[in-house]
Amino acid sequence: MRQPVAASVSTPRYFVPHAASPVEPVPCDASEVVHVLDAFRLEPAYLGEPEWFVCTDVVGQLQLIPGSERARLPASVQAQLAHHEVASGRPPRRLAATELFFFSPELVEHPADADGFNDPVYLYGTLTGPWPGNAVTRVNGQLTVTRGDVLAGFAHGAQDAFHYVKDAESRDVPRAYHALLPGDRADQLAQGRGLVLTYPAVPAELQAHHAANGAQVASVLHAVLTQLQEDARTHQGPKELVALDLPAASRAMAIADLELRGYEVKGDIATPRPTKGGLVGKLAGWLQDEAVRVPREAPPPEFLELARRVLPLIPGWPTETERTLRAHVLAGTLSPGTPLTRATVPRAPTPPAAIPPRLPTPPVRSSDWMQDFISAHGKPGGTKPRLTSLQPKPAPRPAPAPPVSKASWQADFGPAPAAPARPASKQQEKAPAPPGKKPDWMSDFED
Repeated sequence: MRQPVAASVSTPRYFVPHAASPVEPVPCDASEVVHVLDAFRLEPAYLGEPEWFVCTDVVGQLQLIPGSERARLPASVQAQLAHHEVASGRPPRRLAATELFFFSPELVEHPADADGFNDPVYLYGTLTGPWPGNAVTRVNGQLTVTRGDVLAGFAHGAQDAFHYVKDAESRDVPRAYHALLPGDRADQLAQGRGLVLTYPAVPAELQAHHAANGAQVASVLHAVLTQLQEDARTHQGPKELVALDLPAASRAMAIADLELRGYEVKGDIATPRPTKGGLVGKLAGWLQDEAVRVPREAPPPEFLELARRVLPLIPGWPTETERTLRAHVLAGTLSPGTPLTRATVPRAPTPPAAIPPRLPTPPVRSSDWMQDFISAHGKPGGTKPRLTSLQPKPAPRPAPAPPVSKASWQADFGPAPAAPARPASKQQEKAPAPPGKKPDWMSDFED
């Protein structure tokens, strides 16, 4: 039986803490962070620090650092901030809130057999907050939002995504995306409470030069758009959504999914694989779905644009919750006397030698607690939900090779007797070089 979380832990209404997971205090130390994910200004001014930086530590946990401690940040983190401010060309956005929560999801569950169109989505991860405050805690759990909340959160937050330096390992310009999601009802949101800033978790082993989460965001948006399109086809939804040409977040994953469904992929075409040979197998193949085209792979900005196009197609959108939530995001303003000219974006500098290019691999955190929520939602014999994992599965370790033992039959293939040595000529009959002395021929290469 699940035990209630301690009353001293403050969480939003739509976040359910995992009872068996520990509630940990969050020590914020500017000198211990390794990457920046976001920068914004918090209003009203009586809350203290006006500017805040959302950062990650060596194990990928979120920390909020006040702007007054910028000088204590590591040199590599200060370099990320400087590049973002110049590359974005705009002041940080303002958030009107009395408290903020920060959420790092690792898994997304899309419930099966849902009745509506804008159905709930379950996000599993770590919630940190409330901020500002003197009792900031971190706890694992489930955040429940709607499909429209997910699409709108990332679509509206894309213009303020954090810019990183493009390196050799980045195919696209790396960015850290965020989504402002509702953690409470509209009346609480109107008071500046229950706002949840969400940053899809990036595996720490993938955080080499930055913590860009474009691949994770694309996977989440692809899964939500796919569910909306399937429901539109089933329930005669908007024709624009039914006819939407939805790309893949990962072409390799799309091919793997088709192969699991019994398709054989050749180039851009996947055809049903016969389950039996002969005429029976051919008939079974004809009865299956026809050949399908393997979807192309699209970058995160294209999925964000698709989210903007699909949102008006959701019945009843925007909701009262959505309108109330977006009213708390204000455009950034320049400080008095700041020139309005945009600075030229410099080329990516070579990182200083003092900044290590990679971080040590942190210990792998267990995510078994998520199964408690997933099992509670399911029904015996019911359709399994669709899961979108934001963490790569660890590759299985190869089994150690057994010691080589020479079988008795291998003696028949023993080494052949050595051929008789050819008589050496007089010039070849030289005594071998004594130990420690180089042969004479090596001196030819020393000139």
